Amino acid sequence: MESFLSMKQKLLPLGLYELDDNDETVWELKAYAEGLNTLFDTLDELEREYFISTAQSYGLSRRELLFGREMSGQTAQERRDALMYLERTIVGDTTDSGFAEFLENLGLSDYTLNVNPGRAVFTINIADQKTDGEKALIEERIRAEVPLYMNCTINFTV
Repeated sequence: MESFLSMKQKLLPLGLYELDDNDETVWELKAYAEGLNTLFDTLDELEREYFISTAQSYGLSRRELLFGREMSGQTAQERRDALMYLERTIVGDTTDSGFAEFLENLGLSDYTLNVNPGRAVFTINIADQKTDGEKALIEERIRAEVPLYMNCTINFTV
């Protein structure tokens, strides 16, 4: 109804239409307004789901799938926090604890991490059960985060 009133207010000063309540033009404008309301609601939803900080449903799910797992059992805020962490890079935080937090946000819980900074080597042994697709995504994401000067070996031991 808001769209209709807005349209009516903009058309009245033009003097092109008689906008009586029984006029066909009024009914046509109301039909357009309903269609526009649906369109505007859809656009508002798309904008909300586009950003991690405001996403509530499919916006979270789609981003989670980019990282190899959907966290549907967690609250929307927990999912947002995990996604925001995954979006950050760990440049400068290649400590064992920093990288362990990164691995846990990828959905890993059964792993060992060996870091040898003197030799610039990361070795990650992952025992979590993952599909081949999930393994590929996890490996891709890990390799994207490990600094280029580090040699990274990833073993899926299951």
